[in-house]
Amino acid sequence: MNPFRLTLLLASSLILAACTLPNPYSSQPAPVKPSGPAPSKPSPQLPPPVVKPPVIEMPSTPPTPIEEVRSENLAYLVDGLANKLKASSAINEVQGPVLLDNISNQAGGPIDTNGLTARLQSNLRGKFNFADGAKVSSLREQLAYQGGRADIAALVRLGKQSGADYLLSTTLTRNGANLTLKGQLMELASGELLWSDSVSGR
Repeated sequence: MNPFRLTLLLASSLILAACTLPNPYSSQPAPVKPSGPAPSKPSPQLPPPVVKPPVIEMPSTPPTPIEEVRSENLAYLVDGLANKLKASSAINEVQGPVLLDNISNQAGGPIDTNGLTARLQSNLRGKFNFADGAKVSSLREQLAYQGGRADIAALVRLGKQSGADYLLSTTLTRNGANLTLKGQLMELASGELLWSDSVSGR
């Protein structure tokens, strides 16, 4: 072979081999890993606190004043209840002293219940023998001093201590402008209710 041709062939082979190698001077930069810490994610923003408006309390509507009860209307109720009791057959069963409890005012207004109770007792005088008033008052004071309540059990105890055999209790209530006076007569020894009735009016 011609030495010149051999030289040319070797040179061509070297040039082709050099083209297949990576170019160290290429424009593509080599990948570089960052040496510092990874950037932290931003913390989520909290919503601003909700500020509630101040609560302004409006004054409540004043309660409707209770209509004053006329004394003649109350006297009418007391007389009516006494007449119903005197007309009942239960009055013939009463054979001993009767404790007359003060009228319980549940009508919601200032009412002279002591005067009404005295009127009721006056209406029934001659039909009933009432327990000694002074003794009953003394026992009532003791009951109040001991913190006793004016419930039916306390009244029964009061009646027995006063020497009474029967208890006559009354309650005044109101429904709108309508007033009701209810009474009941009970035998203390047995707890039997001998009579119960009511009268109503304005």
